[in-house]
Amino acid sequence: MFSKLVKGELSLAETFWKFGVLGLIVLNLFVRIFGYLLSGYLQGRSINEYFFHHFHVINSPKLGILWTLCYVTSLIILAIYSWNIVLAVWRSSAKYEKSGILSFLAKIFIIAIVAFIWRRVLLPVI
Repeated sequence: MFSKLVKGELSLAETFWKFGVLGLIVLNLFVRIFGYLLSGYLQGRSINEYFFHHFHVINSPKLGILWTLCYVTSLIILAIYSWNIVLAVWRSSAKYEKSGILSFLAKIFIIAIVAFIWRRVLLPVI
């Protein structure tokens, strides 16, 4: 199923709405949940400062390690999924023959959605 999605073999509506919008919202929710759970261990520091200067696998609290791993893993999954969903919508819209305008809008909106999500994810880090 995922290979069909990335190859653009699914319909544009299904690719954009189900896997694009809904999939990105769900993954962003996981990133936010793990970020919130990790925020108790950050003590006002950025995730970069915490991870590179204060995080120690041996000396850190076990839940702090768990939430850090979950947060970083969810970010990696979101990054990979974002890239693949942009490709999937792009390829699916190239095969969409009903309306050129909808095809174009799907490309623009999926890029805007991904940019918005990543801006929100990276904003606390910067």
